[in-house]
Amino acid sequence: MSRRYPGQALPLLALMLPALTLFTLVVIEVTNLWLEVALLEDALQQATRSAVQQIDYAALARNDQTLRGSRTCRSVTVQQPSQCAALVNVAHQFLLTNLRNASLVDRDPVTLATAVRWTVLPRGGTCANVTTASPLLCAELQPTLRGLFGLGTITPRIRAADTIDRLGQP
Repeated sequence: MSRRYPGQALPLLALMLPALTLFTLVVIEVTNLWLEVALLEDALQQATRSAVQQIDYAALARNDQTLRGSRTCRSVTVQQPSQCAALVNVAHQFLLTNLRNASLVDRDPVTLATAVRWTVLPRGGTCANVTTASPLLCAELQPTLRGLFGLGTITPRIRAADTIDRLGQP
């Protein structure tokens, strides 16, 4: 049977402490990056959800439900909205509001919002893994995110899509 001496576990603890500290920092880093991606995804989804509901009221009076603007635009930005400026500008404003309300660490909401690529499909179609015959608005963002401790960067592709709510259908 071996004999125990006071302080015998200290060398083992001294060897384990740096590894545990590094593990804790990595867990905090990954969790923070995952949270930022979730916040960006939610802000983008809510912006597409709100913007796609901006319908053409003149068409609604004719018992037709379409998006504000009847042109198809693929992968446009707020700086170059093509023929979809009315809807893209509204979506951009919703996204800016959502990003300002999200507690993103050290991120400029304007820079993030202007990097979004919008796709407007007034007659439906496919984008962001959504296929529908209803009017569709899609958004895609690929930000470069750096963690709190700078242990690495990620560039996730964040996509969101939503379709207009149909009136009068069960």
